[in-house]
Amino acid sequence: MKSSALLLSSLLRRTLQGSVRYSAIPSQRSQRNRSVRCVKSYLFLLGFAPLWLNAQLNTENQFAKPLKEVLNDIQKKFGVQIKYVDSMVANKKVTYADWKYRTDVEVTLDNILKPLEMKVKKEKDKVYKLSNYEYYRWSAEDGWAELDRIASQYKTVQEWEKRKADLKPCLLEALQLTHLPARPNSQPVRANFRKQNGYTIENIAIEILPGVWVNGSLYKPEKFKGKIPVVLHPQGHWEKHRYRADCQYTSAAIAKMGGMLFNYDMFAYGESLLQVNFEDHRQSLAMTLQTLASIRILDYLLAQKDADTSRVAIVGGSGGGTHTVFMAALDKRIKVSAPVVNLSSYFYGGCPCESGQDVHGCMGRTDNLEIAAMAAPQPQLVVSDGGDWTDRMPEHDLLYLQKIYGWYGKSDNLINVHLPSEKHDFGFSKRKAVYEFFAKHLKLNLKAIQTADGNIVDTAITVEPENAFYVFGNKGENLPVNAVKGFDNIRKLYYDEVEKARANQRYKIGLIDLMLLKRQKLGAITLTAQLKADGVEVDMGGLGNRPTFDNVLLIDSVRNQFLRTAKENKVEIFSLAMTGYYAQSFCGREEYKRSIEDCIKTMQLMNVKTAFLPLGVQCDLKKTPSERDSVVARLKVAGQMAQEARVVIGIETALSAKEEVQLLKEIGSPAIKIYFNFSNPLKEGRDLISELKILGKERIAMIHASNKDSVWLQNDPQIDMYKIKKCLDDIGYTGWLVIERSRDAKKPSDTKYNYGANTAYLKEVFQ
Repeated sequence: MKSSALLLSSLLRRTLQGSVRYSAIPSQRSQRNRSVRCVKSYLFLLGFAPLWLNAQLNTENQFAKPLKEVLNDIQKKFGVQIKYVDSMVANKKVTYADWKYRTDVEVTLDNILKPLEMKVKKEKDKVYKLSNYEYYRWSAEDGWAELDRIASQYKTVQEWEKRKADLKPCLLEALQLTHLPARPNSQPVRANFRKQNGYTIENIAIEILPGVWVNGSLYKPEKFKGKIPVVLHPQGHWEKHRYRADCQYTSAAIAKMGGMLFNYDMFAYGESLLQVNFEDHRQSLAMTLQTLASIRILDYLLAQKDADTSRVAIVGGSGGGTHTVFMAALDKRIKVSAPVVNLSSYFYGGCPCESGQDVHGCMGRTDNLEIAAMAAPQPQLVVSDGGDWTDRMPEHDLLYLQKIYGWYGKSDNLINVHLPSEKHDFGFSKRKAVYEFFAKHLKLNLKAIQTADGNIVDTAITVEPENAFYVFGNKGENLPVNAVKGFDNIRKLYYDEVEKARANQRYKIGLIDLMLLKRQKLGAITLTAQLKADGVEVDMGGLGNRPTFDNVLLIDSVRNQFLRTAKENKVEIFSLAMTGYYAQSFCGREEYKRSIEDCIKTMQLMNVKTAFLPLGVQCDLKKTPSERDSVVARLKVAGQMAQEARVVIGIETALSAKEEVQLLKEIGSPAIKIYFNFSNPLKEGRDLISELKILGKERIAMIHASNKDSVWLQNDPQIDMYKIKKCLDDIGYTGWLVIERSRDAKKPSDTKYNYGANTAYLKEVFQ
């Protein structure tokens, strides 16, 4: 058959060529006419050629048949009905179609449809409906098995805490929020403040990126004293979105009870349609932008003078419930959460705004139940029903959550309200559960929405029309002139802002190649990237009795490979370390200048601005104060060399902060600063915070954010990292926090285990 088709094609080509040649010669017109008749005959034959050629199925054409033909054949053969629209099957073919038939119709359909990323849903006996493959929807049994696999990785609260500590940075990375874009320096746009019976409403738009807004309505009690709870109310994929009646009921009821509540649009819903199209909601970046919007909203609300930052909650239903789960897991400011009709181990969120980013690929895969467990032991209400994917919550998923809460001794903080006879909505019974839960854990006044007989009534409000909630006018006429329009433009803006944030991060977390057991090795760079640190300090190599360091970085090919690897992995080489002087005498070596020169030269070639110089054992000015004059003299020389090269050398000593201030005055060079180490004051019993304040930001080159080797930073009783951050914020320090030690005594040689945990903790606190 194939050779016949080739013959027809060849004959046609030769005839056409002959036709063109003959038509150029007037005397041969009759021959040309015969050729044209010949061409028409061949064209007629070729019109039937596809039918002729496809009549025979074989391996050359993969036994392929049109999908529509196969489905019709299955309906006849098995006596079933398969519902579909023609657009779903148009231009689709089934390869090896007849080979995929089995005696069971459902097995046959699975064989036929799975390679096409399609499936059927059984509506009733012998009636099926064709649909696209839903990666996010599993059978209950498959979801339970996956949750069991996930849960088998931790048997104690300590193991769970380690898992949780690793999950959070991974989730942030998957959401592309590791480096949070800078908050726009703008005031919210306010509109249409009005008073209702017992509460007020004001429409507010908050700028989350330059020229990009999230819109919502802020509800508050009409009268209140002091500080009041804050509630975020993200919306799901409900018809009429946040303008619908039940959203107004929920918002008004919580405001009447004494809280401030902000309900707000999902990306490409509501007023954000002034900037993008509705279809853009199904972009995976919508998940990221919605999370960023919630963070910005929380930033704004918690900055209000009447906001109680210790009573912060979030509640959402359906897609808004998925968002509730993620925010409660990722943002420690949220103290209470209530995911409504969404939480399930066998449903991952049916929209890209819920599962479009690879969040579920974290840590060998996770699911929404494990992410919800990250909120433990904080109070959490899970509302489920019998009409959606939460239908079997009490049978399995709830038991997992109860186990996690039980580990903390906080079982009472987890409540499941299961409504087996109800459907997927945000109806009164769901809202009632939220009101009662929030009244208990946010200390709200439930009586404000109760009748004399104690029944809750939340519908006694004025339900307003959609346009009453607009910020930018009925036709968007008040949209700011700098508004960014079009999804592609917003996407580019987002990534530009992320890159700026990465480059301008106030506190950066660094590792040390020597402590990673990869001294002057490329593997230190790739491992730093794997552990999610921002940069690595590279050692100059051993010193021994040589006149200078055993430094391979002065070899062009080696150095260029280091720089290229760092760029590819987005890891900054932020410092070079002269650790050879830990064991050698900086104050006693006559040829010390050569080593300093080599270090500075390497710094210039690698565009590194800071070097680490430990004074070491032999030049310990506390134990051997007689060496002071020699140390000062040599550091004056080193300082002059560094100053001329416009770099800084950070020295580490055993002196107190006051003594270091005096030492720096004697050296008299702005290019010599202190490489501050947490462990030095702590082991001497000095107050770390006071030491930092005495030194001040101008005298600190970098900080070794480590203590003794036996315990992780987050478990170190000598360190309150949040107080340290506040101190550094207050003194205006900006720069690197470098993890030197702080390894778990049980696994001191496991670099990934120790430095991964410490990195995650410092990022959580400082970034």
